[in-house]
Amino acid sequence: MASCEHCGTEFSPRRDDERYCCKGCEYVAVMIAEQGFEKFYDLKQGLAVAPVRSRPFEQHDFRWLDAKLAAAEKKAGESASAAHLDLGIEGISCVGCVWLIERLFTRHPGGIRAAANPASGRMHLEWVPGKCDLRPFLEELCQFGYVAAPVPGGGEHERRRLAARLGLCGAFALNTMGFSLPRYLGMPDDFEFAGLFRLIAFLSATLSMLVGGGYFIDRAWRALKAGSLHIDLPIALGLVAAYAGSIVGWALGSERLMYFDFVSIFVFLMLAGRMLQTSAVERNRRRLVRTQPVPVSVPVPNGGSRLAREDIEPGTRFLLEPGQALPTSGILLSKNADFSLEWIHGEADPVSFTTSSRLPAGAILLSREAVEIEAEETWESSLLAKLTAASTAERDSPGLDRLLRVYLLCVLALGLIALAWWSLHNAWLTGLQAMVSVFVVSCPCALGVAVPLADDLAAGAMERIGVFVRSSAIWSRLRRIRRVVFDKTGTLTLERPLLLNTGDVDALDDDAALALAVLTRDSLHPAARSLHEALGTRGRKLLDRHGPAEILETPGQGVRWETPEGAWSLGRAGWMAEPPTETGPGSELRHKGRLIARFQFQESLRPGAVETLQELTERGFQPEILSGDHPERVAELAGKLGIPPSHAAGGLSPEEKAARLRKLDRGDTLYLGDGANDSLAFDVAMVTGTPVVDRSLLESKADFYTLGSGLAFLPGLFRAAAARSRAVRSAFSFALVYNVTTVAISMAGHMNPLLAAVLMPISSLVSIAIVAMNSPRSGAIRG
Repeated sequence: MASCEHCGTEFSPRRDDERYCCKGCEYVAVMIAEQGFEKFYDLKQGLAVAPVRSRPFEQHDFRWLDAKLAAAEKKAGESASAAHLDLGIEGISCVGCVWLIERLFTRHPGGIRAAANPASGRMHLEWVPGKCDLRPFLEELCQFGYVAAPVPGGGEHERRRLAARLGLCGAFALNTMGFSLPRYLGMPDDFEFAGLFRLIAFLSATLSMLVGGGYFIDRAWRALKAGSLHIDLPIALGLVAAYAGSIVGWALGSERLMYFDFVSIFVFLMLAGRMLQTSAVERNRRRLVRTQPVPVSVPVPNGGSRLAREDIEPGTRFLLEPGQALPTSGILLSKNADFSLEWIHGEADPVSFTTSSRLPAGAILLSREAVEIEAEETWESSLLAKLTAASTAERDSPGLDRLLRVYLLCVLALGLIALAWWSLHNAWLTGLQAMVSVFVVSCPCALGVAVPLADDLAAGAMERIGVFVRSSAIWSRLRRIRRVVFDKTGTLTLERPLLLNTGDVDALDDDAALALAVLTRDSLHPAARSLHEALGTRGRKLLDRHGPAEILETPGQGVRWETPEGAWSLGRAGWMAEPPTETGPGSELRHKGRLIARFQFQESLRPGAVETLQELTERGFQPEILSGDHPERVAELAGKLGIPPSHAAGGLSPEEKAARLRKLDRGDTLYLGDGANDSLAFDVAMVTGTPVVDRSLLESKADFYTLGSGLAFLPGLFRAAAARSRAVRSAFSFALVYNVTTVAISMAGHMNPLLAAVLMPISSLVSIAIVAMNSPRSGAIRG
């Protein structure tokens, strides 16, 4: 294994002199060196960040920018101030990225300030109205591996609301403690401000319940109505018991029942734990800003307007743009065009369709020009709509309902036993105090902070090896996994064919290299994209000097560029040859029919795939392959990976994949896939993951996604789950001892608000220390 010199990600080099994990990292590293931005690496301080992958070579759509720019400058003109705009940004991960983005923006005319935030995945831009063109800046960002997009909605609003609750409840907790402390220090009851102090403590605790307690009570109530138990239920029970008991104690003049300070502190700590738990997950959900290739609207022929995909009816005619997936099945009305059917049956090779051919929903247009389609169905009835529908089912941690049911029954039983015991001995007030104390001290305060911390530390350790967790419930479910099921194309193999003779690209003279760069620029064909990446910064410099060019495409054959010096072509072997020759494997670059270079490709396993599957097998996991690709190809790949033929199935439709997985799954399956044809299987598996590829779809549905090119992260993911489990078990053991002790003290009638207020933060600190000492470290999870 080696570490990438740009991003720090560990990878398996194919050559002894290989220094970068991907062509994207190599490209950006050269750009940084050429433009004098080496300080980036000093600021990065050796931190492993996400690999760049193909972002500098991809075609990015900034058509949304004009409307945003006009609105920002109009608003600036009305207020006579600088224009500003907030954008989402993909690829930012450290303070070095922040510095680099700021330097890039301020060298553009009219640029005032660029403030990027790695934690939120946001970028704030300020510029002089009418003096700054943002498009060149955003295009330059892409060259350095950062992709800007409109700020997506959703989780950010909820996170801000939770942060606002936390801030307010922190102030209320300080208020409550400040006005409760004099009572603990011996303030006499006849002190003239004693009543006012109690009133302020009551009001502060009430506000804590309304602002913060209501969050947990509402979630617990909704879970109960849905027929399930949630960790928020014991939290809500403790809060209600402490608050109600405090009001009763205040009315009866019993200091032993007044837990107002406990209520406020407990609400604050629980909100802090919840904020910690959700922040990393929401950050990873916002990290990717790329749009899905499934269009939400399509252009109308000869109209200039767009039609929402929900309004498509049988017989509707619309245009499908390059790189977009066909939302419904339809008839190709335009001239011949190339499509990728990888999402449908898993085969990566482009397929050429002729006029009047029937196209399945999900076919992705690879040709350079838009084509006209006549729809055969509505969006709602198309298979693609079913495959891309978001799953509404929330996977709970296994055994959580059972554990919470036993826990709550024990707490309720012990509280009622304490009340009954003391009532039988004519001390019902002591019994009421004992019952309330049992409910209060049995609140999962320590675990409410420690478990989110364990989740955050485990997620942080995985981020350092290029894996990003999107579900906080993933860790306990990972402990049940015994079977790991893979899709083939784009999951076990790289999403694009591997160029075997990269040296032939390096050996091209400038004229031939320029021709290759022109012919592959903005191409969506997998082989052409591999060639364009192989040119690296050399191709960029040649294109910068040359400018745009008109490319002629012959679907199913190749592309051609007419120059005064003669035609250049890139396509199937034998195409454009003079004299004609027999066809063979690979793609050929020709000038005036004369062969300049022949490029050979092969489908390639992801780096470290063989070693990873061998390690998983040795650790007791059963690898499986479910693919839509040809059964012969699947069997051949399974043989290379050491997977028995009975555990590798090919030629499966999306429905057949899901049905096969349903038979295999015993609540112990992790499914790793990357395309629309894996979506139904995602709904079945216990844990789901996806590698982020060019035409991404499943990141919003997966429990985790990875930005690296290899599979070596999988054993590390299981090691992180095991380390997190050990940390949580240790915290649970301490919590058990703590609860048994404090419940015994409470049932004996010796618990009081001061003792509870002291024990609660101490137990939380001890739990946090236990988790911190036992949680996964990035070095340990690498093995």
